[in-house]
Amino acid sequence: MTQDLVSMVSLASELKYTPVDTIPEIAAGVRNAFNSHKTKPIDFRLLQLRKLYWGIKDNEAALVQACKQDLGKGAFETYLAEIDWCTNDIVFVTQNLKKWAKDESAADIPLANKLLSPTIRKDPLGAVLIIGTYNFPVNLSFTPLVGAIAAGCTAILKPSESAPAVAKVLQHIVETSLDVSCFGVVQGAVPETSALLEEKWDKIFYTGSANVGKIIAKKAAETLTPVTLELGGRNPAIVTKHANIQLAAKRLLWGKIMNAGQVCISQNYIMVDKEILGPFIVELKVVMKQFYPNGIKGSDDYARIINGKQWSRLKSMLNSTKGEIIMGGDMDESQRFLEPTVVLVDSSKDPLVAEESFGPLIPILPVEDLDTAIRIANEVHRTPLGLYPFGNKQETDQIMRETQSGGVSVNDALFHGTIPTLPFGGVGDSGQGAYRGRSSFDCFVHRRSVTTTPGWMEFLLDVRYPPYEGKLAKFKKMSELKPNFDRDGKVKFSLIPYILSLGAGSTAGGLVRYAVVLLAAFGIKQYLDGRDPKRFAPLDPQKPNQNGAPPLKGIVFDVDGTLCHVLVDALKIPKSTDILDHIHSLPQPAQDEAQTAIRAIERAAMVEQEPQLGLNELISYLEGRGLVYVAPSENMVVQRSAPVTHLLQTFLPGKTFFPIITREFRPPKPDPAGILHIAQAWKLEDGAESLIMVGDSIDDVTAGYKAGAATVLLSCEENEALEKHEYTGLAVKRLDDLVGILDEGFEGRTGR
Repeated sequence: MTQDLVSMVSLASELKYTPVDTIPEIAAGVRNAFNSHKTKPIDFRLLQLRKLYWGIKDNEAALVQACKQDLGKGAFETYLAEIDWCTNDIVFVTQNLKKWAKDESAADIPLANKLLSPTIRKDPLGAVLIIGTYNFPVNLSFTPLVGAIAAGCTAILKPSESAPAVAKVLQHIVETSLDVSCFGVVQGAVPETSALLEEKWDKIFYTGSANVGKIIAKKAAETLTPVTLELGGRNPAIVTKHANIQLAAKRLLWGKIMNAGQVCISQNYIMVDKEILGPFIVELKVVMKQFYPNGIKGSDDYARIINGKQWSRLKSMLNSTKGEIIMGGDMDESQRFLEPTVVLVDSSKDPLVAEESFGPLIPILPVEDLDTAIRIANEVHRTPLGLYPFGNKQETDQIMRETQSGGVSVNDALFHGTIPTLPFGGVGDSGQGAYRGRSSFDCFVHRRSVTTTPGWMEFLLDVRYPPYEGKLAKFKKMSELKPNFDRDGKVKFSLIPYILSLGAGSTAGGLVRYAVVLLAAFGIKQYLDGRDPKRFAPLDPQKPNQNGAPPLKGIVFDVDGTLCHVLVDALKIPKSTDILDHIHSLPQPAQDEAQTAIRAIERAAMVEQEPQLGLNELISYLEGRGLVYVAPSENMVVQRSAPVTHLLQTFLPGKTFFPIITREFRPPKPDPAGILHIAQAWKLEDGAESLIMVGDSIDDVTAGYKAGAATVLLSCEENEALEKHEYTGLAVKRLDDLVGILDEGFEGRTGR
């Protein structure tokens, strides 16, 4: 971003309009560029989008300055709703464009017609005209442009002349970032826009008022040009007596202070149940003080009305209302400042309700009940752009069921319009068509149906050629669909087809259900097989393992599962390492031996990376997949993990290591006698010569001594147990020493 451009914006020089007589040539240029097929390759589109991204990033300072100059918009709102919105949109589109642009297999095709390989191509519409508006002059200009570029169209952008500083920066970005033979900017007002509408376009995208939208739609109809119209509406908010009053007040006030209420989807009026009217008004005043503790007029966070014409229109609306101003009302024409103003009205015919304010005016209309509110909403505007119901689920469901709107934010203000990847658009007279995210791409493409008929199918197609004598029966047999309903409209039920299709109602659906059943049966069998205790029988300590490791020499008894949490570190496996890659790097036959432990290691790595996952989750995971053998003993459940044993022996050949993992204790506090019994039993059964125990308390030191352990490793800071204890011949160390102990081996650690 050059300082010259910032200076150009701040000097507020007049916006230079495009000469009207050059507009036909400009339009012809982008039409010719499209006809050259230059914009159709995906790589070209991606390159243009990436350049546009950096064009916006390089000119952030100028855009912030321009939005401040035109709208008094603060930096936070400019980044939130203008700059970052557009750059994030570009990144999202570039990451998904290749997927969107691929041909699709057509859905719901009869089996016989599948032989023709029906597909859907996504063809760009052609040369398009994008007419922006002033309230979000960057967002509402560049977001549809991103969709047009992604679709492979050429485009002319006409920014709003009401935001001249932003319009200058937009033109600079387009002309220095994009291919100017395919994309351009026309500046101007009514004459220039009229000249653009005289040209033939393949699509017109307009954002603005309904009155201008009608003019554009009428002009486009002369040449049957498709249009997307993003208009506005008298959007209602309904606050029922069961709503959260504090949240409703806070969220609806935010919806009207953003951009000084110059938001097409903000609520135009609020209907409040009479039972909660007083508390709701109180909450509005409380929230206003929270938002602007030092007053709103001096705040850099509050925008200004776009120009004197719109400021005067809003002042006139306030003057014409019969309602009572109960909050706000301060205004300053010299600064185009208009304070958020709450007006209590008593009729849906009041100008503040019946007309779209497009500013920080907040009329409140008390209602008797929800049914009355719904009736008034439908009378004021049957198809608004947005709808904002606050209440319990039953109430909000009723509101959505009995109304229409372009979008709905339940228990919030305009949130649906702030999600960049959610389709956004109106219905009826609040607009037609939708865009944003994937929908921006779809907005500028034609879904072209394609079939390919192979030559060998001719014998199947002879029925379509005359003469037709005797062919009608064959044609009916090939194409006629039998209804599943009778003359009264009731669905027929046939048991045999229902059973054969598993209730799917179609052959294809039945095949899918059969596949699901078979997969489920296979999974259950695998699970039951894995639960067989014989699958992981105790290892023979006198026989070498498959990878050649020597006979078992010692046991590590993990009292409380602490060892699982350091397993990955003990094996020196980086947390980010792909376990499969690590296993595959081993020599044969160690790879084969390690495969048994892959699942256990993956889960162990998850435990290490996410400490909130405890031992019980790990053991349940292993047990559920048949990777461990469960043996009850007195007051606890003990698990001997054969896969983990294989793992340790694979990574530490020559070092013998047999973990015994305790899953849970009954009672909750460990019983040293029970630990002693189990440790000694395993030690004797497996012929181990030594025993290492892992624990986290002084009780575990006692249990280790009684069990005949050579060493106890503690995971906690039990300094007294570490430095001074009464058990002669017992080594007590920190768990951090585990790796060193493994490196030294068990030699010399005979049991006492």
